[in-house]
Amino acid sequence: MDMGGMEQAEWTIGLVTGFVLLIVILKSRANMVFRFVVQAVIGGVLIYGMNQFFLSQNLVSIIALNPLTVLTCGFLGIPGVLLLFCIQILSMI
Repeated sequence: MDMGGMEQAEWTIGLVTGFVLLIVILKSRANMVFRFVVQAVIGGVLIYGMNQFFLSQNLVSIIALNPLTVLTCGFLGIPGVLLLFCIQILSMI
């Protein structure tokens, strides 16, 4: 193999490697976005359900369902929901 062929092979290997890395990165980012959305939805449902439970027990609904609480649930998941309720309870004491 002459130098021109060797250089072309290196470029081809580099491009294929870069393409594979790009696919892996995009897939992991899509997975992160999907996980965020699922956690936000589950967190919102949990907050709504717990608020309904508290209302049925004649207690004040303590966590508002707004973009900030949904973002917290999206980033932290179920521990984020628990964190929101703990913060609210501590602020009431």
